[in-house]
Amino acid sequence: MTIAEQIYELVKSLPQDQASEILTFAESIRAKYLNANQPSNTFTPQQWTELVYSLAGSWGQDFPSLEDIRANSGQDIPRESL
Repeated sequence: MTIAEQIYELVKSLPQDQASEILTFAESIRAKYLNANQPSNTFTPQQWTELVYSLAGSWGQDFPSLEDIRANSGQDIPRESL
């Protein structure tokens, strides 16, 4: 007898409310393992930290500063407030 058959035989002997609990539990187990096998599109804080550190300084001299951008656009550079 397979596990599915054993579960079926056991659940057949239970009252409806208990059988419903077994069904809910089985569905939650299935969802847990289905979600665990799917790739996640979200980063953990540790992954974000690693990403930031890996990119830090990668633009180097190629990326203009805010002052450079404003100087070329004719806008005044804001002064620090005292």
